[in-house]
Amino acid sequence: MTDALAYLKASRDSDIASLQRLLHTGQLIAALSELIHQLQRERGASNIWICSQGRLFAQERQAREQDVSAATQVFTQALPPAAAHAGDSRFCNLIAAALQALAALPVLRRQILSGERDQAQAMQVFNQVIRTLLNLVFEAADTASHPDISRALIALFSFMQGKELAGQERATGSAGFAAGRFSEAQRQRMVALIAAQEQSFATFNQFADADAQVRWHAFAPASREVERLRRIACTHDEAEESGTLRWFSLLSARIDQMKTLEDRLTATLMARCQQAIREAQSQAAQPVPAVDNSFSLYIAGADWLPGESAALHSDGLAHQLGRSVLSLVREQAQRLQRQADELATMRASLDERRVIEQAKAWLMQQHKYDEQGAWQALRKSAMNQNKRIIEIAQAVLAVAAIPQPPAQT
Repeated sequence: MTDALAYLKASRDSDIASLQRLLHTGQLIAALSELIHQLQRERGASNIWICSQGRLFAQERQAREQDVSAATQVFTQALPPAAAHAGDSRFCNLIAAALQALAALPVLRRQILSGERDQAQAMQVFNQVIRTLLNLVFEAADTASHPDISRALIALFSFMQGKELAGQERATGSAGFAAGRFSEAQRQRMVALIAAQEQSFATFNQFADADAQVRWHAFAPASREVERLRRIACTHDEAEESGTLRWFSLLSARIDQMKTLEDRLTATLMARCQQAIREAQSQAAQPVPAVDNSFSLYIAGADWLPGESAALHSDGLAHQLGRSVLSLVREQAQRLQRQADELATMRASLDERRVIEQAKAWLMQQHKYDEQGAWQALRKSAMNQNKRIIEIAQAVLAVAAIPQPPAQT
């Protein structure tokens, strides 16, 4: 029994160690949230500066660049040590990709100032940097081993993804209004971005707590003016250039509101990590009652205790075994099973998202779509066939897995 209790203690200690790592990951995500927000602000200012040919937002663009540099420093300080840990290979690889993407920003800024990058090219690079950072948040949500914390992480990631799509909508709309017209590609992109936001915020609603849902519903519907400008962007060829700053201002105010809720979601994540650690430490601190080590376990087909006339216990244990230890083990096993069941449900949601992302990536590679074009193709195919998007994505990946015949020469 001494060995059994030692492993029970090891199980509890492992829970605490895992939760403490999640707490550190939560601190990293808080830094990521701020860095992504500052990058979104720099992207917006750079977008207006490019579209106005340097007449607008020159000072704002420089200020936002400095804010990104400060947030990057906080992010790098929050990174875990670059040391090998079992199961951390993918997370470390994503950190490396994020650092590499951030290191490319100075070159992008010089190219913007010199006119080597137009608005669409610059926004594509900013979008990719932000997407790389968001992958870290997704990975944390995918690997969390505590249901309450997993829910908080999925809610946070989904909301951050919706907020990023809102930032891309701001950039696309600003470019169209600044040019005085929206191309067909821009109109389709606006429609796709609005639809993708709805999907992200629907996932957020599924996993967020009641308070976060109430806060979101207070400003989730876009204002009448935003909807009016959206209709112009999505349905008209011509657009008044004077709408540029109006659109940018309204969308910026909306994104700033989202950041306030995002901060609240991050605080909720940290609080749940800390609460889970306190509960695990409290359980670990409970004294384990002494037991009689002369117990025996029932083995099917074997004679029962010689000379004992007592019937077997319904649990298959002799009466000599102290019930306290059995209760501790059973309680731990039931708790872990509940967690496993809840996590399995959440993993299914994350797995669907991963399949859809893989299908989008294949469509982008094969058909030269941008990200929103690939999403729109999946969505349209699902509607036409009256199927779920995940089913279409699985079919796309099935086609992608078929070996292609060698090119004839």
